[in-house]
Amino acid sequence: MYHGGPTGHSASVLIALTEKGLDYTSHELDLARFENHSDALLALNPEGQVPVLVADGQALTDTFHILLYLDEAFAEPALGGPNPQARYAVHKWGKYVETHIAPNLAIARWARLGGARKAGEGPRLDRLTPERSALWRKALAGFSDEQVEAAHKALEKAADRVAQDAADGGWLAGDAYSVADIAVYPHLAQFAALGIDLPEAAAEWLGRVAARPAVASAAGDMRIVATMGPELGRWG
Repeated sequence: MYHGGPTGHSASVLIALTEKGLDYTSHELDLARFENHSDALLALNPEGQVPVLVADGQALTDTFHILLYLDEAFAEPALGGPNPQARYAVHKWGKYVETHIAPNLAIARWARLGGARKAGEGPRLDRLTPERSALWRKALAGFSDEQVEAAHKALEKAADRVAQDAADGGWLAGDAYSVADIAVYPHLAQFAALGIDLPEAAAEWLGRVAARPAVASAAGDMRIVATMGPELGRWG
């Protein structure tokens, strides 16, 4: 398991592995030093993104798909949703994380914690895929106030959606804790540090997830790292 520690997408897979009670070999990379752009990691994932889970000799990438793989490969406890409606919600949230939450969170996080780096301090852009290189060029140039404001508004909307789906003490995909909660939690847990307020129902949901033993064990020391997530609108 190649990961960036208990932060963002990496935290989701660490939580799932712990919920399933699975043993794994941990390779933690320093994302602030761009260790995810090393030759070894790029050989596993040319986009230079973590987490990467190597299972039976195959490098698995894209967090939500890793979560689905783990739930299918290891049946207990079941986290994919007990019925079609719940599984629909799981997939809805998995897509929403990748297309809306993570990309906008990366912009807000970079603006608050990273800022434009000096020449030579960023990643080797020639080593990345064109899509990733283009995203990093935008980050290194610095995001405009309008882009940062738009990102914050998108994240506020995401917090409202969490509050709506988790109202009355529930979980994001119905009555059972699921991959949906695991996918969203590490991202929403960063909102307060970035000055994004949570509705009461969303804050209560965050507390319920954080109280789970597997979550406390795998991601209790949540970190916030200024690095780029998926491109806006990306899925897959």
